Amino acid sequence: MLRICVRKATEDANLLRQHLSWYLCLSTLWTSRGILFNRHGITPKGHFMIGFARILLVLVATVAGAAHAQLTETTVVTKRVSIPASSPTTWTDVSVACPVGLTALSGGLDSPDFNYIEVTTLAPTFAGSVLVSQANGTRSAADGWYASVKNIDSVPHTVAAIVVCAPLNGVVVSVVSTTVAAGSFAVPATASAAAVCPAGYSAIGGGIDVTLPASMKVSALGPVFGAQYLIEVAAGQRAAPTGWNGSVRNEGGGGTVKVAAVCTQLGGIVSVVSGAFTAGAAAVAGNSVTCPAGTIALGGGVDSSDLTKNVVAVSTPLFPSDPKFPADRAQGSYTSPNGWYDIVYNYGPGNTTANVAAICALSTSGVAVVYEFFNTNLKHYFRTSSAGEAAGIDRGSAGPAWVRTGDNFFAYTAGANAPGFDVCRFYTFGANSHFYTAFVDECAGLKAPNSGWVYEGLSFKIPLPSPNGTCGSGTIPVYRLYNNRFQFTDSNHRFTTVFANIAPLQQQGWQYEGVAFCAPNF
Repeated sequence: MLRICVRKATEDANLLRQHLSWYLCLSTLWTSRGILFNRHGITPKGHFMIGFARILLVLVATVAGAAHAQLTETTVVTKRVSIPASSPTTWTDVSVACPVGLTALSGGLDSPDFNYIEVTTLAPTFAGSVLVSQANGTRSAADGWYASVKNIDSVPHTVAAIVVCAPLNGVVVSVVSTTVAAGSFAVPATASAAAVCPAGYSAIGGGIDVTLPASMKVSALGPVFGAQYLIEVAAGQRAAPTGWNGSVRNEGGGGTVKVAAVCTQLGGIVSVVSGAFTAGAAAVAGNSVTCPAGTIALGGGVDSSDLTKNVVAVSTPLFPSDPKFPADRAQGSYTSPNGWYDIVYNYGPGNTTANVAAICALSTSGVAVVYEFFNTNLKHYFRTSSAGEAAGIDRGSAGPAWVRTGDNFFAYTAGANAPGFDVCRFYTFGANSHFYTAFVDECAGLKAPNSGWVYEGLSFKIPLPSPNGTCGSGTIPVYRLYNNRFQFTDSNHRFTTVFANIAPLQQQGWQYEGVAFCAPNF
């Protein structure tokens, strides 16, 4: 259940002692998934050539990466769509965007009805523009993901499109393309290409797009390690990948295949490889990998021993708690997966093998992101340092009309060995309000019996400005404004890192109250 807490402002002469007007208390309902692979298999579709060739397209570029990249948690956004029954020449597109202010790191597709699903595109988007329309080379980060999906059954089936997002700086996307010859259902053509990250960067995700999604089906989409493809890598843990491979099985006219690698200079990245698993002829098979303790999954993928036979049905992040599969959760936002799962269908004849990999990264110890939301109905701003709470707001757990502004700032986790002061959080039933303070004496006073406030713990830690209102080196000012609606029991404060936001709010009657915090400039 959700409680929306509204406070009556308690104005203080000290501008730094004001507090947020809104706090949202969230909980989540969970469901569970049945045992995998207990559904009926797919009947054989034919016999095909089994040979294939791969072309490694190396992208060479010099890119200036942002220093001090930080990763705390990721936000996974899912979108559920019913895919109608497909004819041989039709498919369905489904896209999902990152919340404002977050960058797309990877994406996936999940379905409880994987026996009937074939993926023909799984790729990043750039402000709504698809991968196949991007020029080859290195470009700025993506902000969403999309899939083209074929449902080979005679009835509709549900899929979930997924994008993994984070407020991560310095992300670039390497794009390459290749051509694929015409093929047929009986004698498919194949093509494969790998986008390689710039020197000093690691790949954390990737995608593939095609010009003919009616006939070009994804047969592999996974990391590469130098000159090694995922299918050639032994099971276990290894270093970060250097790029991303995409492969297609083409049953129609010739066309173009575009492959993207999402690249970062973030440290602490490792890869976990499943080792080969077997798919029998005319059957589905899958495998999963879990990230090491203390890490989270940023991306993942699958590679195949035979690109003419295997087609990807599912490629998805996994969550550490039930329900683990995105397709079994309500659509919306969730936090930090810890593994990756893939399913392939083998057209046959004969068995094939495949490998699954997850790309994992250390979650930065001691660093938090403070997210901002705005309610377009209430005209109130709200901040939270909890990615889980932010994800709940995205799902609508806080009620309607809450949107992210993208004006996020960094702080330290409460209690961290870092500069600044811990911010105490309190709740009072009398005013149905939350109060935040970084002042030790004020925190101690509100903890006292009969104060009327319930102490709820420490929220985050952040430096304060000097007495003259300036911030020190390595930090940026967080400005504070008050909506001056105490008399209407409608007080609200906004904390913003954008100085240009001040004047428009003042024109609406808000009072500028100076610099409240000094956020670390990671």
